[in-house]
Amino acid sequence: MRSDSLYGEDIPLDRALIVPWCVSRLKAWGTSTGMETFTEEEREGRMTVVLGGKVLVIDIDFVIDRADPPMPRIDVVGAKTSYAVPNGVSSSATEGSFFLDALLAESVRNFCAEVQRSDEVRQPREAARLGKVVIQHLDCLMTLDKLAMKEGDRGVRWFVDMLELGSLIEQFAKREAESVASCVLK
Repeated sequence: MRSDSLYGEDIPLDRALIVPWCVSRLKAWGTSTGMETFTEEEREGRMTVVLGGKVLVIDIDFVIDRADPPMPRIDVVGAKTSYAVPNGVSSSATEGSFFLDALLAESVRNFCAEVQRSDEVRQPREAARLGKVVIQHLDCLMTLDKLAMKEGDRGVRWFVDMLELGSLIEQFAKREAESVASCVLK
C-alpha cells in the first residue's frame, strides 16, 4: 500500500478568488466525509458555513475583510457544534464542546492563513497537509455521528460522554501530577 501523495493545494493565483475558494474547499471536505453543507449569505463581512450529519451540526463562522478589493481576507471567527437529537434529551446535551469548537476553528483558521500568505512564502504542500487535518477531524466526527444515529435518543452520548470523560481524565492527571510533584520535591 502506497501512502497518499501530497502534491499540494491548487491555490488560485488570483488573490480575489481565495475567499470563495477557501469556503468551497471546506464545503468539499464536508461533502467528502458524508456531511451536508450549506452556506449562509454573506452579510456585513460575515458568513457561516453549516456542515451537518444526521445528529451533528457544525457552524463555522467567517469574517471577510474586503477593504482591499483585489486582496480580500478571510478568517475564522469561531465554530459551534450542536446535536440535532430526537425527543427526550435535555437541551444542555444538545450543545457542543468548547474544546471541540476551538479545535475545529483553529484547524480551518490555520488552513485559511496558509493559503493567504504571500506568494513568496506560501507552501501548497503545507496547505494540503492542513486541509487533510480538517478532513480527519470531520471524518472522526462523522464516525461518531453514525454511531449516534444508530442509537436514536441515546446516541448523543457519543459526543457528550467524551466531554465528561475528558474532564475526569484531566482531573485525574492533575491529581497524579500533584502526587508525583510532592514526592519529587521532598
